[in-house]
Amino acid sequence: MARRRVTEPQLKNWEQVDECLKLMSDAENQISVIEAEMNAAIAEAKKEAAEKAAEYRELIKQNEGKIKEFTTINKDELKGKSRQLTFGTVGFRQSTKLLLPQDTAEVILKLRENGMVDCITVKETINKDTVKSYPEEEILKIGGYLQRTDSFWYETDKDSLAEAVQ
Repeated sequence: MARRRVTEPQLKNWEQVDECLKLMSDAENQISVIEAEMNAAIAEAKKEAAEKAAEYRELIKQNEGKIKEFTTINKDELKGKSRQLTFGTVGFRQSTKLLLPQDTAEVILKLRENGMVDCITVKETINKDTVKSYPEEEILKIGGYLQRTDSFWYETDKDSLAEAVQ
């Protein structure tokens, strides 16, 4: 014998729907409290960790400065650009930083004038909100269409729950 699916709704009236909304609102409030406690605990743990690590960060910063100063003075003793020691390696590496004027539009104009268009990035995307504002006939011309559905939504009233609890 095949199973039959029950098609009768679980809620029988609007009062039951309202009671479900009340339960959901209370659950959302409890989740907010739990998440607030969690975030406070995380913030406190981060603060404690930062305080514990502060002296070590300062030690690293001071020793880094001393090593940089010594290595700079004795740069000619390096084998190439670095020197391997027992507890690590020190040295210098070539780095190049590009500095451009603040006026981006002017730089782009000069890039175009000098035939350097490969240096310009153009990103094209579809603005769906703008496309939706066109008449449906126009949207059909580009191969799109508007799909309309009734989407269920709900909103709990946390204020009325707070009043009911008091």
